[in-house]
Amino acid sequence: MRPTEETRRYVISQHVEPARKRGEKAIRLKVGRVQKELGWTNRTPSVFSTLSSREFLEQAGLELTEKRGGPPSGGPSTTVEFVYRILPEGGMAVEGAQKARPRGGLRALFGICGEMYREAGGGEAFIRRLREDFGSVVPEDEAKKSPSRGEVA
Repeated sequence: MRPTEETRRYVISQHVEPARKRGEKAIRLKVGRVQKELGWTNRTPSVFSTLSSREFLEQAGLELTEKRGGPPSGGPSTTVEFVYRILPEGGMAVEGAQKARPRGGLRALFGICGEMYREAGGGEAFIRRLREDFGSVVPEDEAKKSPSRGEVA
């Protein structure tokens, strides 16, 4: 069995299901604790990515609400703690419930221009087009008032 699958099964059976049976609304899991309980060393990236994966959230019936601790880069660390909302039984079918959503501050704006970028062919293409057109737009009133190149006013 792959470490990802083993992590998923372990966390669901040992943490999520017991919390759901106790009627808890949320659960917190620290990457280092899960790794230690599994008896592993040097598997931090695997445990970290499993606990934040969409597949895990769907199978466990969870919604990732917060990620605490860890390095400033946001990368894998044994000190990262994931906070999940436990969805009601059958709640996994709720649209968007499985997605980890950024919360608060600038993270609340995450994806705000996503549709615009997709229509433009991606963020890089959008920015390239803006740079190419920079300075080429002159209001009509200004264009009529100012002389063309080479003309003397």
